[in-house]
Amino acid sequence: MSDKPKKRFFSHHAKSSAMVVSLAIHAVLIVVALSFVAVTVITKEDQKFEAKPVNRPKMVLKKLQVPVNIKKRKPQKPKLRKRIVVQPRLNQSMPDIKMPEITGVKGGMGSAAGDGLGGAGGVGFSMPEIELFGIKSKGEKIFIILDASGDMMVDEIGGIPAYTIIKSELVRILEELNSTVLFNIAVYGGGGDYTLFPNLVSASAPNVAKVEKWLEPLNAFTKGMGDKNYGPKTLGSGGIRISGDNQIEPLRGNIGYWALPMMRAMEQQADSVFLLSCSWGFLAHKTDDAEQWNESKMERYKEKVAEATTKFKEDNDRRRAKGEPPRVLPNGNKDRHMVKIYFPNEPQPPRPKFYVYTPKEVLKAYDNTRKKFKSKMPTSSGLRKRKKKERYSINVIHFVRTDDQKGEDVRFKEVTSFTKGEYKRIKGMDAIRSSVQ
Repeated sequence: MSDKPKKRFFSHHAKSSAMVVSLAIHAVLIVVALSFVAVTVITKEDQKFEAKPVNRPKMVLKKLQVPVNIKKRKPQKPKLRKRIVVQPRLNQSMPDIKMPEITGVKGGMGSAAGDGLGGAGGVGFSMPEIELFGIKSKGEKIFIILDASGDMMVDEIGGIPAYTIIKSELVRILEELNSTVLFNIAVYGGGGDYTLFPNLVSASAPNVAKVEKWLEPLNAFTKGMGDKNYGPKTLGSGGIRISGDNQIEPLRGNIGYWALPMMRAMEQQADSVFLLSCSWGFLAHKTDDAEQWNESKMERYKEKVAEATTKFKEDNDRRRAKGEPPRVLPNGNKDRHMVKIYFPNEPQPPRPKFYVYTPKEVLKAYDNTRKKFKSKMPTSSGLRKRKKKERYSINVIHFVRTDDQKGEDVRFKEVTSFTKGEYKRIKGMDAIRSSVQ
């Protein structure tokens, strides 16, 4: 065996060992470096930024001011307007045109302008609306009844000047109606009741102009006007006197006031009626004679009538001298009214006894009248499916005295309520002025 010592591995591979050591050292340095970077990234805190408050100037908004000039309107005296209207050619022959019946369409067919439509039925595809003295009502066929009696022109209501306002407002409302609406107008009040047209007519400009011309002289004030120059006798030219049988069940006897014109409204199948009146009137029949006064009482009463007549004449003479309208007496017994005005505490002679009809009895008579004439006058143009039971509305504009303490008229209220109409009470001249637009 050889006694030479064995060489170690590192001494035999000196170069290789140096490389291995170098690689090991570098590896250690890389690990340390990576560990340092990783710790630095993980533990690094985010930066925070703080904004400093900035004071910005604020603008003060100013209110917009628009100058408004308010001018006071001078009150104008009410008067009926005059218009120039081209009159249509009358009495033209029209061909007989038959339209096929169509159901399911709301409203009726349109109507041509002209004088009379023979009571033709519904017009317009939507139900027209009319507003008169604050009362609104819808209807295709409108009938207006105007009280022209002396009761409407007593001092406590406003006299003749108040009546002039009422006429002017009535014409203005008719002017605003669509020409497809059908209408008629009646006047009553002692000395006869009248309608302007024989049947419902379209609310065309020529027909409304006829209304204005017809009403213009009615109860109009003229210089030197006499004590009796009022009532339906002062109507303009034209018009048809209402006559015929008014004794329809359950009414009997000679029915006055607005009952007879209302009959004509029912005959013409109006679906919206406006009554402009100051009282329920005399809707009654006599049941017994008046009691007799003794001779002394009657003599005293006659003396008071003579004194009241003198005072009434002197009163109107003073008014005429000032250029004012005369005092108007209510309809009926003039002696009674004069004594009541100038001697209010003087007893009046007894009256006959009467049965006054109830609102239900009056409406029953109107329903019977409507049924009686329904078959004679078509109520539809054929374009609208009618309801099983046709209804109509009665609307009452009730003009009352400033000294009236009775309140609303229960009978008028019942009539309007039963027919789904409206009732309005207008008290005195100031209320009349404020009710017109």
